[in-house]
Amino acid sequence: KRHRLQGREPSQRPLRREGFRYRWVSPWNNDSVRRVVIQMIPGTIGVAAFQINVLLTQSLAFCLDPGIVASFNYAVRLMELPQGVFGISLATFLLPALSGLAAEKKFQDFRTLLGQGLDHLVFVNLLASVLLLAAAEPIVRLLFERGEFSADATARAAYALACLAPGLVAFSVVNILARAFFALGDTTTPMKISVVCLAVNLILVLVLVVPYRQGGLGLANTASAVLNVALLYRALRRKLPVMELPELRRNMVPTAVAAALAGGLCWFLSRQWELTLGHAGLAMKLGSVFVPLTVATLLYWGLAM
Repeated sequence: KRHRLQGREPSQRPLRREGFRYRWVSPWNNDSVRRVVIQMIPGTIGVAAFQINVLLTQSLAFCLDPGIVASFNYAVRLMELPQGVFGISLATFLLPALSGLAAEKKFQDFRTLLGQGLDHLVFVNLLASVLLLAAAEPIVRLLFERGEFSADATARAAYALACLAPGLVAFSVVNILARAFFALGDTTTPMKISVVCLAVNLILVLVLVVPYRQGGLGLANTASAVLNVALLYRALRRKLPVMELPELRRNMVPTAVAAALAGGLCWFLSRQWELTLGHAGLAMKLGSVFVPLTVATLLYWGLAM
């Protein structure tokens, strides 16, 4: 053993004995680090438009009535599930692929991939949007109504969710369009648009929160998200003039019709379940949510086929 220790290579000896010492190395001397930080700040603001809007609108509403913020928070939690599972995950997948195509200047493939991504996102999240709208109260009741969370609290949270759900597609599309700009090396345009939409959102909150309370917060966030999508798409068309997205345009109307029919069926079945079977007990609560949602989803996919 002593022979093996004496025969060790210098690289195997303790680093301190070799003269190694910890010292601070400023990252700002590295050009790559500076570039990442400079692009990361506006990029973060551009992508986090929904979260920033929610934070500021909640701060304003808290001054009026903390109960409004509580009801709105439950609706936001339910919105973030489909937004994260489909919207954020798809946007995360598309960014490196779009960046590679932009670096190789394959802009036709860039447009095609972006259009396919938006088409898939709208197809999935439009269904999630109408189902959250049609079955807002049964969903909130199943997940939250127990203990101090009363039937009145369920009604208030469901009202906020119904006003927020129509904006689900817009919230998710913002993430993909913003990453299309990032792939093109532009992080400032989404930030500027987010700031404009944030100002519009705050104005809408001031106008709507008093008459519609938590519903006003949902409507304000939905309207500002739709505006964000419109401005991002317009700005992207200036960068990529031929930006028609033919697949998305061709599928939009039949997809919207199928979603509307599925949402109507979900609402009808939910009402019938409530009138005939009620929601006493866990089994009835589960049935009031999953039976209408399952049948409506099958109708949607059948119409899509």
